[in-house]
Amino acid sequence: DDGVEHTTAADCTGTEKAGVAISGQVLTITICACDSGNMAATSVVTIKIGTNATSSGTGANQIDNPSSAGSQLITIGGTQTNTGSLRVFIIDDITVTASVDTTLTFTITGVASGATGANGEATTTDVTTTSTSVPWGTVAAATPLNANHTLAVTTNAKNGFTVTVWQDGNLLSSTGADIDIFKDGTNGAATAWTSPVGTIDTEDTYGHQGITSGDATLSGGDTFGSALYDAIGTSASPLEVFYHSGPADGSTADKGATTIGYKIETTALQEAATDYTQTLTYIATPTF
Repeated sequence: DDGVEHTTAADCTGTEKAGVAISGQVLTITICACDSGNMAATSVVTIKIGTNATSSGTGANQIDNPSSAGSQLITIGGTQTNTGSLRVFIIDDITVTASVDTTLTFTITGVASGATGANGEATTTDVTTTSTSVPWGTVAAATPLNANHTLAVTTNAKNGFTVTVWQDGNLLSSTGADIDIFKDGTNGAATAWTSPVGTIDTEDTYGHQGITSGDATLSGGDTFGSALYDAIGTSASPLEVFYHSGPADGSTADKGATTIGYKIETTALQEAATDYTQTLTYIATPTF
């Protein structure tokens, strides 16, 4: 009443200024004159219904729209002298739909020799890689070699992606000789690079190859730390080297791009062969 809030209740038996009753689509307001609920003839009266009635607590009652669309009449009347009506048109709700196509791009890029080592590796790269090769060339005893790959992922997958890598076996020659996984043929948690121990008659110790990742935010945390190396995974247990928990842009470090480092070292006991070879497989898996 002219900006002054009045308390309401179901009837005028208490101290409320107005009694309110709802029956179907009819809302009846009774002014409680005995509780000073009187309103002057020139008053401006505002009726707040439901969640609009928030000045002294949110109202609980609503007036529901009719179940069908169309023009509807709202009338105001009663024992007071003012009457009137207004018309509203009820329309159906509008359902908005949309779709966004899934995207995924995974790129492996070779890195030239002389590049900065991956993941804090102190030396530069020794060979030039391509997207499909790591050409170690001749591996001299006690001379570790480094090589890099750059990985990039672009995707709109809500829950991001995981990139793993695995080998089909150790570097193997036609004679059956192999260069083992880091370190000394035993797989474990990533650790600082150490040279193969080269124990006679223990061929696992003659030479080994390892991998590191510059991604500091893998699903398990910074598992590669600074220049820590691990064994390349197998098909049964691929090694995670790149991960992000949301969409990726293909360029932001640890989220869309990272550098992978490979390292190899042999001892004088490593069996001679000119055809050591293996196949590495990267797999990028988005989680939509």
